[in-house]
Amino acid sequence: KESIFIMAEELSSKRVGELKAILKEMNVSSSGCIEKKDLIERILKARTDLEEKKKNIPLKKRYQEKINGFDVYAIQTDPKPELLVFVFHGFGANAANLADIGDAVIQQGKVGSKKIRIVTVEAPIELGPESYAWWPLDLQELFQKMMITGVEGLFKGSKPKEMDSTVAAVRKLIDSEAKRFGLPLSKVIYCGFSQGSWLATQLALTAKEMPSALVAFSSALYCDEWKEKAVEKKGLKVLQFHGKADFVLPFQQGQMLKDCLEKAGCTVDFNSFQGAHTIPEEGVMKLDELLVSLF
Repeated sequence: KESIFIMAEELSSKRVGELKAILKEMNVSSSGCIEKKDLIERILKARTDLEEKKKNIPLKKRYQEKINGFDVYAIQTDPKPELLVFVFHGFGANAANLADIGDAVIQQGKVGSKKIRIVTVEAPIELGPESYAWWPLDLQELFQKMMITGVEGLFKGSKPKEMDSTVAAVRKLIDSEAKRFGLPLSKVIYCGFSQGSWLATQLALTAKEMPSALVAFSSALYCDEWKEKAVEKKGLKVLQFHGKADFVLPFQQGQMLKDCLEKAGCTVDFNSFQGAHTIPEEGVMKLDELLVSLF
C-alpha cells in the first residue's frame, strides 16, 4: 500500500499527456478517462494487475496466453527471468509445433537451472486449420523461380511488403515483454525455423540493441538488405542448423546465409546434419548449450 501511495504521488506531478503516454507504453487504453485522477487510477490498476500476473505464472510448465494480440506458449523458470527467448515457427505450422523446444531445454536441459523465459509465438495469418504464416508465400512461384535462376537467385528481390508490418507487430510484442520483466533488449534471443527463422533474422539484424543471440534452423539468405544490416551487428552470436537433404530450403541457401553473416563479422556456429527440413535433436542440445553460455 505504501508503494502504491508513492507511485500515486509521483504520477500526480505528471501532465495529462505524459500519463496517457505511460498507458500507451503499457498497452492500456486511456479511453473513458475524463479527469487526470482517472488516468492515474488506471495506471496504478494496470501496474497492480501486471504484478499479480507475474506472481501467478507457473514455473517450468508450459502455458498459453495472449500478448499484444498474438497467441503464444510460454514457459519460464523464475518469476524474474534474466533472458528472454522468442521462438517462431515455419510457414503452414503453428506455435504448438515448436513449443516442445522450450519444454525440452527447460525441463531436460542445463538451462533449466537458470532464470529464463521462452515464448513460442503463433503467426497472425491463418492459412487453414492449425496452419499459419508470418506473411504470404507463393511456393509454386518460388519453385519456378529456382528452376530459372538457380538456388542462388531463389530469394533475390523477393521481400514482400507484408513482411515489414509483421516485423513491426512482433517487435511490439517483444518490447512489451522486455518491459514486463524489466529487461533490456540486449537480453533477447531470436530463434526460428524456416520462415520463422527469416523473421528471427530480420528482427535480430534490425534490432535497436545488439541481441544476445540469433538461432536459425533451416534458414536462407531471404533478404538482400541483410548483407548491409548484418555489418551493424558485428559480433552477433549465431547458431545455425541445416539438413543436407533439405529439399524445401536447399542446403546451399543455408550456407549463403552463413557466408553473409560471417562476412559481416558475426560469430556463426554453422552445423550441417544428415537430414531434411527439420530440427534435429542435436540442434536442441546445441541451443541449450548456447543459452547456458549467455548467463
